[in-house]
Amino acid sequence: MGKQSITHKEYIRLKALGILGVVDIGQDPRVRANMYTFVNDIDEVKKERLEEYNTWYLGDSDRLKNFFTRANAVDYNTDPLYNENKKSYFWAVSSTETDIKRTHSGHPRNIVDTLVYVMGLPEVGHANKDVDKTLSKILKANKFNTLLNQKSRPLTLVEGWGAWKINWDERFSDYPILLYYRADKVDFIYSGNSLRAIIYKDFYQDKNGQMYVLYETRWLGYDEEKKETDLHIDKELYRMSENNDVITPCKLTDLPQLRDVVEHVQVSNFKRFLGAPSIFFADSSEEFYGRSIFTGKTDIFDDIDQCFSQGANSVRRSTVHEYFNTLYLETDAATGLPIMPHAFDRKYIQYRGMGGADGNATGLSPVQVVQPQINFSQYAAEEQNLLIHAISGLMSPATLGIDIAKKDNAASEREKEKVTIFTRTSMIREEQTTIEIIAQDLLVANELMHNDIDEPLTCTDYDVYVKYDEFADQSFESRLEVILTAWQSGFMSNEMAVDTLYGNNLSDDKKKKELKYIEEQKKAQQQIPNSDPTQQGDMGILGAENDYNTSREQVAIDDLKEDMGIPELTSTAPRDPKKDLAEIREQ
Repeated sequence: MGKQSITHKEYIRLKALGILGVVDIGQDPRVRANMYTFVNDIDEVKKERLEEYNTWYLGDSDRLKNFFTRANAVDYNTDPLYNENKKSYFWAVSSTETDIKRTHSGHPRNIVDTLVYVMGLPEVGHANKDVDKTLSKILKANKFNTLLNQKSRPLTLVEGWGAWKINWDERFSDYPILLYYRADKVDFIYSGNSLRAIIYKDFYQDKNGQMYVLYETRWLGYDEEKKETDLHIDKELYRMSENNDVITPCKLTDLPQLRDVVEHVQVSNFKRFLGAPSIFFADSSEEFYGRSIFTGKTDIFDDIDQCFSQGANSVRRSTVHEYFNTLYLETDAATGLPIMPHAFDRKYIQYRGMGGADGNATGLSPVQVVQPQINFSQYAAEEQNLLIHAISGLMSPATLGIDIAKKDNAASEREKEKVTIFTRTSMIREEQTTIEIIAQDLLVANELMHNDIDEPLTCTDYDVYVKYDEFADQSFESRLEVILTAWQSGFMSNEMAVDTLYGNNLSDDKKKKELKYIEEQKKAQQQIPNSDPTQQGDMGILGAENDYNTSREQVAIDDLKEDMGIPELTSTAPRDPKKDLAEIREQ
């Protein structure tokens, strides 16, 4: 690549050409031209879309107003025809008004966070105890569960894509360092469906306020001579222009903190990126690497906020109105003008029969109270209706605590949750593959970190497992109900029932004690001496070996022997129903 000033888009294109030799645009140019007939800059549209999605997720009304005020005044003018509908949004239109209370529902964030928590935390490990112990230490050192739940999952859902990256720095950690890069800080280069390169972007600022961007490209190249695939890591520093649109190449030594960074590293016979894309849903437009769950939903989010705001302003306008003669108000000593009442705390002393401005007594109350009649329920009903549309295809209303039918039974409630379960299953399937790659990369990086770069690796493909909880509803009550039904029906062993119910919440010793208790209870129920039939039903426990059932069997056998003419035994030895039954069969 030459040392001339370029844009970020041009950098990605040139990098792709250098790695692939040709860039697959993935779409018929004629179709692409028709899709973006009224778009001046598709990259600018992408940037605006990502920023808007993140603004909705943050859920701060001031940020929303700021975004739409600026977008309405600046950004939308770049592509006025493409963004014409956005300019009519409630937030965009109301941004020009000063005396309106704008209320944000917070539902976009609620939807994302609920999906994140419904997934649950995965169990990541290895069958080999030593490898499993090492992996556990690495994940714990990186606070993997927190990074997954509070950064990777929500940002991937909101923005559509992101990427994991593994670094190491022995000055700060004895283990590989796991990082997550959001959508605007990572790009991918594909050849068909094959990932060929991941480009990470890190931004820096020097003491003079100059902005820099460090591009780190991890790509796989095939060595024709050695007949092997190698991992290449390239690092290039660029100085950014004032408007951050144009970048100019510079040396890594221009920034003191990068003076020890190696520009190029090559790991021979290595087919791993030490990183991986994070994507839940594919983008059918092929303009984005992944699809945000907010795609096609922002129109409804804006309508929900409009509904909330209308309701809030209606409540304010429905405050009791008092019409009064200013003659009765206290006056300002300095100006002589009436002191107007507060908006929410208006108290007066009422005078009757006071003289009016013409000196005549009116005989009327000086204050008249009026309260408008407003139908508030219509706003609440419309808000719930809009919210159901917003989550359609993603989750069931019951997942967010919305009870549509008040008289549904348990089966109906489970049916409601199916949409959530389908979404959860799809997300788990994608994330499971990604975490397996990351876990293996962490183990490989741990060996690279402590070995010489030329020293061959002992293993590059670990058989890591990633398990998720089978229950979408992870409450103890839900587990107990399902497991108890399966166990009582005989479809689940004692060991499986205890392990599924308690998981890692009980130690192995406590699980053994629990199993021993269950076995003892079973035996106690099946071997109750001198059992009273009134306590166990007319026939006792069917098939149980107790005195009651034995006596009943003996009576039945004696009756059968009498019918067959078999004489009774005169022996005083204890009777055995099984021997008597064998004697009957011989006869």
